[in-house]
Amino acid sequence: MDCAPCAYGLERGLKKMDGLERVKVSLNDGKAYLTLAPNNELTLQKIQKVVKNNGFSARNAEVTLKGELLKEGNEWKIKVNEETFKVSTDTSGDILTKLNPGKIRIKGWVKDVEDSELNGKWELQIIEIY
Repeated sequence: MDCAPCAYGLERGLKKMDGLERVKVSLNDGKAYLTLAPNNELTLQKIQKVVKNNGFSARNAEVTLKGELLKEGNEWKIKVNEETFKVSTDTSGDILTKLNPGKIRIKGWVKDVEDSELNGKWELQIIEIY
């Protein structure tokens, strides 16, 4: 993001989405900061699509998620609304040992597996459990 009109256009596009409580796009940081309204029905994939339609990439995002933690085989997954986030092997071992199936609220880094496809397959590196 290198121009004010670009940042403004992205902010305006995001503000049109139902379910966002607050939107701030920072030209200096090259980031968009979003606060979702309680009980919203937004998905990261929907947000990613708006970002991409405004000419930017939304491959990486720091998020706070509240959802259902599941263990399938040796993989941990978090289900939130319509999306599933696979817990990344980049998550520290200390955090992984604290995981238990059930309701969870976490903070982490999300990477989209395929930015060009907008496929909604997410990897999540957990950095904090609340």
